[in-house]
Amino acid sequence: MVEIYSSDYCIWSRKMKDYLNSKGVDYRSIDAAEPENAKKAFELTGQRGIPVTVIGDTSIVGYNTQAVDKALENFLF
Repeated sequence: MVEIYSSDYCIWSRKMKDYLNSKGVDYRSIDAAEPENAKKAFELTGQRGIPVTVIGDTSIVGYNTQAVDKALENFLF
C-alpha cells in the first residue's frame, strides 16, 4: 500500500498527489496536520517536512518524483 502524509495547505503535498494520480497509483492520504499523524511521519523519516510518501518499506520526504518512481518499481515488481 502507498500512503502519503500530507496537508491541504502544502503545495508540494498537492503536487505529489497529482503526480501519483497521473501514474494511476492508488494511495491512502493521511492528514499530517493531525498531531498523531505528524508524529508518525516524523518517526518514519526523522524529519518534519511533508509530504512523506510511504511505498512499501521506503519513506520519501518532499516532492521527489525520481525516488517515488524507483520505490514504485521495487514495490510493484
